[in-house]
Amino acid sequence: MPAISRSLLFYLAIGLIQGLVFLYARHVQIDIAGLPFGLCAAVLVAGVNLQLLGSAVLHRGTGWLVLGLTLLIGFISSWTFSQDTLGWVWQSSWVAAVAVTYIGTAFILSWPTREGLRLRYEDLFRHAWNNIFIVLLALLFTLLFWLLLWLCGRLFLMLGIPQVEDVLTSAPVVRIGLAVVFSLGMRMGLENEKVIGLLRGVLLTLCRVLLPLSALIAVLFSLMLPFTGLQPIWNTGYSTTILLLLVVINLFLVNGVFQDGHQANPYPSVLKRLVEACLLCLPVLVALAGYSSWLRVNQYGLTPERILALLLIGVMQVHSLAALWAVFASRQGWLHSLRVSNPWIALLSAVLVVLFYTPLLNPLQLSANNQVERLLSGRTAIQEFDARTLYHRLGKPGREAFKALEARLKTDELFDAEGRKKLQWIMDEAHPLYADDSHAPNLEWLGPEQPGSEEFATMVMALSQCGGKGCFLWGVDMDGDGRNEVLMIPRHTYASSVFLFAREGKGEWREVGSLHSIRDNTERLVQLIRSGQMKPVMPRYKTLTLDGIDLTWQPNR
Repeated sequence: MPAISRSLLFYLAIGLIQGLVFLYARHVQIDIAGLPFGLCAAVLVAGVNLQLLGSAVLHRGTGWLVLGLTLLIGFISSWTFSQDTLGWVWQSSWVAAVAVTYIGTAFILSWPTREGLRLRYEDLFRHAWNNIFIVLLALLFTLLFWLLLWLCGRLFLMLGIPQVEDVLTSAPVVRIGLAVVFSLGMRMGLENEKVIGLLRGVLLTLCRVLLPLSALIAVLFSLMLPFTGLQPIWNTGYSTTILLLLVVINLFLVNGVFQDGHQANPYPSVLKRLVEACLLCLPVLVALAGYSSWLRVNQYGLTPERILALLLIGVMQVHSLAALWAVFASRQGWLHSLRVSNPWIALLSAVLVVLFYTPLLNPLQLSANNQVERLLSGRTAIQEFDARTLYHRLGKPGREAFKALEARLKTDELFDAEGRKKLQWIMDEAHPLYADDSHAPNLEWLGPEQPGSEEFATMVMALSQCGGKGCFLWGVDMDGDGRNEVLMIPRHTYASSVFLFAREGKGEWREVGSLHSIRDNTERLVQLIRSGQMKPVMPRYKTLTLDGIDLTWQPNR
């Protein structure tokens, strides 16, 4: 393969494009909820892959793999937001996107140097470990750059020149500047391969030192189980998490010691037997974690968290069995069969994550259907039915199931009269509580609605600021041009700003600024608006414009 080119202009262009997308994504106003988040996720994935690949993206169809991964992550981010706006599934999808991107990127980087259709395990190992340190180095570089900007702004603020801090903390500087700096940091990491190799060697050395201790803990714990019984495990309430954490740590350390399978014997015979005994115990520990999780499912039904836990347990069990098989089946070297099983297990993990965060599995729908089915079949008693979880925590499918169940209660097909009355009371108690705390935009106009007001319901700003108690919207002429702007006034308790929106002609409403220092005075502000006593006022002192930027006064107190 030809030498990889890493042109400085190439990395500057990637950072600039990413920054521009981050800057303007919040202004995207269309009916597809979550598109801005999908765009941001997509350019992040595409940018990182292009930064790591350099000119290798043009070799052997690698660019098509990058495009496919980019579209997949963008779709996951958009779809989960539309189904579970700001909820647990959407929030956790960002972690899932990182995991899928990490796995997919390692395979994509190994694609140009493959042998036929088979990827070289040495390349997978090198990229999987190196990418971690390259990205961490770029993040560290970006953090230090941001700290210098913050320090510069504070220094000039001390001198009574707040305009410098305003410029350095403005959205264009922060989003475009940090994206460009991160891209340059990626280039620095790639050009300092010796440093990255040294950091990787340090981490792998730590794995070699810690694995015997971790293996000893797993073996001792497993040996104590026949004497203590399993009941103390079930009584904790967090046994699944602890057991899986023990398994994950041991598998991680084992792979850190195994490396690419060509290393010299890492341990003397005694320590090798200890590690192998640990690998014998891991399937048992995963089985205990699975049974513990299933007890919760059988008792309380499915939730997205429990579905994800079951999928994770399944992956860990496959990984544990593959490691156990490596103890007995490897003939070419210690645990040599991991070279075959590890890539397939990584792909299995990525596929399951994709299934979980796409309509193919749709854990929100599965959970909502299961919760209602358990109620109707009698497995969940009416007085124990968690209507709040159904309405609030299971996203759009949960709310739809809640409304469908509410409609069926108006007929005689469900339960007896007493049961329907009891269930209706439970649902009535849940609905007003979560109607007030819903993340869906709750908008109320103070005065007449302005033309194009339907746009506010789909704005990213409204989705983030106007859930729960919602926002007031007030049409008022703030610049004296005879056309009303709109003030968005959040009602949540931590509100400290009012956001100003304007439009050109019949164009889209766009945020053009904000008013600050209203903390604890929102109700007073609304009261004055309702009574007609709140009017826009001209500032006492005029301001100045420097290179198109309005300078702001900071009054002495």
